[in-house]
Amino acid sequence: MKRLVALMAVVAFLAVAMVAFGMPAAPTGDIEIVKAEGGSKPPVSFSHVKHAAAVPDCVTCHHTSKVGGAIEKCSACHKAEKDGKKLSSKDAAHKTCRGCHKNMKDAGKKTGPTPCTGCHKK
Repeated sequence: MKRLVALMAVVAFLAVAMVAFGMPAAPTGDIEIVKAEGGSKPPVSFSHVKHAAAVPDCVTCHHTSKVGGAIEKCSACHKAEKDGKKLSSKDAAHKTCRGCHKNMKDAGKKTGPTPCTGCHKK
């Protein structure tokens, strides 16, 4: 019985290690989100490290990615303009990013900015 428990522990450890080492490396510096074509606001720069520490899991933001799979940029699906099926890149960012900041602020938690100039720095 002890051997079975030990074997199960080793298998579980190896499974977790395979997932952890199989995941793509996350960015360590700031990420710049360039403005959509024709947009009037400056690009948004944010720290992936800070967001990764504050968000429960990767799929909260990368909602179409699978654990251990490739991570695509938002612009891979969300284009400059709405296509009738998906939000534009601007609307997706405002709904996801700004929406999360507003929800946290409403809950009395420390969060990032919600006004335009808080993210769109000149």
